[in-house]
Amino acid sequence: MRDDIGGVDTGARGTWAGGDYARVGNRWLLVSELLCETAGIRPGERVIDVATGTGNTALAAARRFADVTGVDYVPALLEHARARAAAEGLEARFETGDALALPHPDGAFDVAVSTFGVQYVPDQERAAAELLRVVRRGGRIALASWAPDGFLGELLRLVDRYTAGASGDAAPTLWGTAKHLERLLGPHASALECAERRWRFRFRSPGDMIGYFRAHFGPLTLAFDVLDAAGRDALTAGLTRYVEAAGAAPGGTVEVPSTYLEAVAVLAP
Repeated sequence: MRDDIGGVDTGARGTWAGGDYARVGNRWLLVSELLCETAGIRPGERVIDVATGTGNTALAAARRFADVTGVDYVPALLEHARARAAAEGLEARFETGDALALPHPDGAFDVAVSTFGVQYVPDQERAAAELLRVVRRGGRIALASWAPDGFLGELLRLVDRYTAGASGDAAPTLWGTAKHLERLLGPHASALECAERRWRFRFRSPGDMIGYFRAHFGPLTLAFDVLDAAGRDALTAGLTRYVEAAGAAPGGTVEVPSTYLEAVAVLAP
């Protein structure tokens, strides 16, 4: 099913409108700050944060006095981003839009950023083309994307397995590999720097972590909604085995690593 915002799939929108993304995204605020540092965002630069969600990276850029626009297709997430900007006294615009048809002219921005956002867009080639289109020649594209390794990669694999690949989309974690970004962005860049980083999710217990993601992370929330009881039990068991094996920490807590790729492409002049 499609709507009038650039052909957005309303099922995909429902994935992120479900749960409570703000409660998940606030786990990795530091990733956005580090991405803006690596990208070297400067005061006055025109920055677009694509699939901004609740504004983590847009607000990180705003702290550097950039001229910031955040775009997402879920209005509720944008309202949360606006409230955060107001609470912190930061200047940033947030607008409803589709990463596959950004509502801006060619070369409108100096920098495009996205943190665990654009990688979930179904049409990866078109999403990359839109990033390239709205950034001026010589500008930069900076991305933080979950890689196949670690918790998020395993979570998405298990969701795909137990829902029989219902989405049919290319794996979001491809964006977390240098080879894939070389294909999408490399031909248009004078430089492409990629570095693997590791984020650790810290929770009180395996059950606490899985319950948190089930309640708040859209793809997992949706998977539990569509699975029958046996499927939900199997998915829970698979996640529990992974978390217990990968994240055992003192006192019964867990520290579960998840690799992400930090990448900055400098577009050819």
